[in-house]
Amino acid sequence: MLEKIFNADDFGISKGVNAAIIKAHKEGVLNSTSLMINQKYAAEAVEAAKEMPDLQVGLHLNLTNEYPAADTHKIPLLVGSDGKLKNGFVKLLLLSIIKPQEFQEQVETEIRAQIEKYLHTGLKLSHIDGHRHVHLIPVIFRVVRHMAAQYNIHRIRVMNENIFYTLKYNRQNIKKFGLPHLLDGSLIKYVLLRFLTWVNNYHTDAYFYTMLWTCKISRDLFNDVKIPQGFRAVEVMIHPGMPEIDMKTPEDVWDENILSPYRTTELETLLDKNVPNGIDVEEQSND
Repeated sequence: MLEKIFNADDFGISKGVNAAIIKAHKEGVLNSTSLMINQKYAAEAVEAAKEMPDLQVGLHLNLTNEYPAADTHKIPLLVGSDGKLKNGFVKLLLLSIIKPQEFQEQVETEIRAQIEKYLHTGLKLSHIDGHRHVHLIPVIFRVVRHMAAQYNIHRIRVMNENIFYTLKYNRQNIKKFGLPHLLDGSLIKYVLLRFLTWVNNYHTDAYFYTMLWTCKISRDLFNDVKIPQGFRAVEVMIHPGMPEIDMKTPEDVWDENILSPYRTTELETLLDKNVPNGIDVEEQSND
């Protein structure tokens, strides 16, 4: 039977996101989440997770925003003069090309620090993925694979979504939103991450679904969705939130996406217990 993993990213990033993830698990279909261990509300998320033993929790590796877990003097390529992580996805990719050895050593230092900080909470480490998918940058991915083996982490997120399946089984959404919805950055991101996954040459039995609709996931995306054969599980990446809570503390919001109304839409999607029924493996043709 196909395992259906509904994974909420960004656990610990804000009060509103934490509240949404808790609600989605207790009242809906959310069964997995990824914790940003170096965020302000990570401790709150950890305490909540301990009260939800059926919720799988993994590490949402963060190399782009706020404060690192490692000592800043050990990772000068990654932090600015304010002590915060300073590079976006593109800069990290460039650094991995320009200074591969130095970059890899510092990335390994920070990833190990985040894993150790996570394990110190006492939570089981179910899986690992990356904020803004930085873990798919080849140099970083090599480190992640090494760490996964060392720390016995069984699942690493990869971008193996088949665009043809997604578009084929989302025809109604294309009619509803039009192609511009896919051209607002999601399609470009998909192509880049798919390419990096190919470069990394890493295969998993968990299929990824929803890259083309990142941060804009509604119930409509789960009407008779089929995935290719050969996978044990399917992972749906989703970003629920409660912007009405986060608007009360704007000083804590460093990512405007936290306040997006789509965060509410994605929470509503997770609260619909019929959603998982809309995903299945495509039947083999007899032709």
